[in-house]
Amino acid sequence: MRALQKAGLVDLEDDTPVAPTEPVAETPSEPVAEPAPPEEPLPPPPVSGTGELVEQRPFDAIYAEQAVPASSFPAEKLLKILDGLGALDPAARIAAVRALDAADDSWTIDDALLDAERKTRALGAARAQLEQHARTALEQARTAIAERDQRQQDAVTHIRTQIAELEALLEREVTRATEEKAAIEGAARGTKEACLREVSRLEGEVARLKRIAEIFGSAGPVSAPQS
Repeated sequence: MRALQKAGLVDLEDDTPVAPTEPVAETPSEPVAEPAPPEEPLPPPPVSGTGELVEQRPFDAIYAEQAVPASSFPAEKLLKILDGLGALDPAARIAAVRALDAADDSWTIDDALLDAERKTRALGAARAQLEQHARTALEQARTAIAERDQRQQDAVTHIRTQIAELEALLEREVTRATEEKAAIEGAARGTKEACLREVSRLEGEVARLKRIAEIFGSAGPVSAPQS
């Protein structure tokens, strides 16, 4: 591997850091396949203080959160080697990596394969968390919208009831005012008519009384009776 590094085919100085967890003892012959852990309720993904989802989290943080153990030969390092051998055809790249594996007892391809599988499973779990978080947020939004719609409907019904009551009150007030005005006008007309009748009666009496003056005023002075 150092020969490839000197030749400029690979760069191993800037190794990808692994998850900061306790290393797990494993042997090169450890099988790649691992039994799936029992399903448990997914914890919610990290959110900010405002409740927004935290994006662009480092992969190492996700691996640590998912308890991915450290690997003696991380998958990222193998990917760097493959990238460094990118000028070769696929078969030659595989042969070169297998040759490096055979020449260096400190790591095996199986180590990287196992690490890649664990990290793939961790990223799958993180993805499931995100999907569950999205579903939960959508369900909460639908519930909140339904509750808001119900409050709106209740408010509209209450306001319409109040409007109907106010319209009925307005109609009663208009009717009462109309009746009261008609009564006032009727009373005024009755008073006027009564006054006119009384004036007519008084004028009739005056005319009757004036007849006396008319009768006796035109006959001259009345002579006193002789004794």
